[in-house]
Amino acid sequence: MKSAWHLLVCMAVVHSTLIAAPLDTLAGGQTGKIEYQSITPPDRWQFVRKNLDNTKTVTVYGDLLMPSRVGGKLPAVVISHDSGGVTPKLYDVWAKSLNAAGVAVFIPDSFKPRGIDSTTNHQGQVDVSANVADALNALKLLATHPQTDANRIFHMGGSRGGTAAFETQWGMVRKSVITGDLRFAGHVALYQGNCNTRFRFDRGSSKPAPMLALLGAADDGTPADACVAYYTELNRGGANIRWQIYPDAHHNFDGSTQRTYFPQGVTAKNCSIEVFLTDVKGGGLGEARNYKTGQPIQGFGEWNREFAACNTRGFTVAENRAAREQAVKDVLAFIQSVPPVAQTPVASPQVRQAVQSDLTHEQRTDEILRELAGGKQ
Repeated sequence: MKSAWHLLVCMAVVHSTLIAAPLDTLAGGQTGKIEYQSITPPDRWQFVRKNLDNTKTVTVYGDLLMPSRVGGKLPAVVISHDSGGVTPKLYDVWAKSLNAAGVAVFIPDSFKPRGIDSTTNHQGQVDVSANVADALNALKLLATHPQTDANRIFHMGGSRGGTAAFETQWGMVRKSVITGDLRFAGHVALYQGNCNTRFRFDRGSSKPAPMLALLGAADDGTPADACVAYYTELNRGGANIRWQIYPDAHHNFDGSTQRTYFPQGVTAKNCSIEVFLTDVKGGGLGEARNYKTGQPIQGFGEWNREFAACNTRGFTVAENRAAREQAVKDVLAFIQSVPPVAQTPVASPQVRQAVQSDLTHEQRTDEILRELAGGKQ
């Protein structure tokens, strides 16, 4: 924890801007703690249908961490946290490595502004669409920053955050917050939740941006085989999802927690249900079924009963240093390989002034990859 707080304190001293009100632009080059407006939807159905009757506005915040050396416009990553909230690994592992490679990092906190500490034992405290909304609103903000490249902003997360990173790739979801063509350039999901309970947005969505899925072979909370089966089906329909499965890796393999069993931790590993959502108001549940038996599910009442019946408790978390180090390499390589997304610029050239540096992003990425591979001590 010391190193995480050390990083935050250093960034705050050098970069932090005092926030008087939630921001709708970062054209001033603000960094550090950023407050901005988002929403708390009650569920995915009302979120994609833009039903505001039961949706609350909320001021959330996140940490924007910039590399110490900046050359031109930077790629950026929005990191959505897991059910444990914002934890040190997001800074010590991910922000540190990404910043060192010349990538800006924004870490929204979707829990504390809503009065929540953790959803590990009770996922119903807030719907994952809140994490999704926070990430999409963060994208809108980052696209206005003079040091970020609006065409190279990525979305990443683990577990619940992995679900959020997965869902923002679909046009139906993105359009719930963003009316224009601004979108994430790519998505990274670590040990994604909801591979057994599939909330599907692929019908009627345009071809999504590339996604990298990082899975643990020993994960007993979000089993890798369920995700691979799901991704394989989606790829046949036009998605672009690639994956890596790390041997002997459990849930939260990129963290620092020694092997621990959470007896009350919620898991959907015994589920095999899916629903195709529609953004049409009054569209009801949507087509739903048990995707293994083919048995249809009729209406919200039956869906809720099926969902409650198949969800269970108990899974293991454990760090895996080899998987963690490989995951960092794989994410950096993915970011470097994905081309900029084609979209209308969100800010004029006058507010996007390049900051000079002796290293380009590509050079710095190559350097950090050599370091991680053991080429430099």
